[in-house]
Amino acid sequence: MKELKPIDYKILFELMKDSHRSDRQLAKSLNVSQPTVTRRRAMLEENFVEGYTVLPKFGQIGFEIAAFTFLKSKLKSKTGDEKSQALQKMKEWYMKQNNVILVLDGRGMGWDAVCVSLHENFADFAEFIRAHDSELSEWVVESQTFHADLKGGIVIKPFHLKYLATPK
Repeated sequence: MKELKPIDYKILFELMKDSHRSDRQLAKSLNVSQPTVTRRRAMLEENFVEGYTVLPKFGQIGFEIAAFTFLKSKLKSKTGDEKSQALQKMKEWYMKQNNVILVLDGRGMGWDAVCVSLHENFADFAEFIRAHDSELSEWVVESQTFHADLKGGIVIKPFHLKYLATPK
């Protein structure tokens, strides 16, 4: 795998602040040549950038609920092919759910994983969680969800990656 240089971090952070800027604009703000930015950006995109996207104001485009669903799974007792097959089936199920934006394995507070999903309303969330619990019951023992109101809730700090680019 490629090694990141200081200029690579600077380019990444600038892209996290505003990813639609041209290489020429990035070069000017970083005080380096445009060919350097173009070359380093191509390497970053190949090895370190998952993709480019917008961060919409979810509450204003039709989503009312952000759900953080914590899971306890049966997978910790599985090994080898059995575990691999179970993980593959779970991955396939989650990948089909277009409202699920992140699922990660982890540890803490007695949970094994977390699923982050967006929902148009409570009925949509309830339908999702019913399908989740029934279709993943072979692998998920328990789940608990924290809901956040995307329309009228208090936003203490909005979601954005630009904060990572700001020095501490």
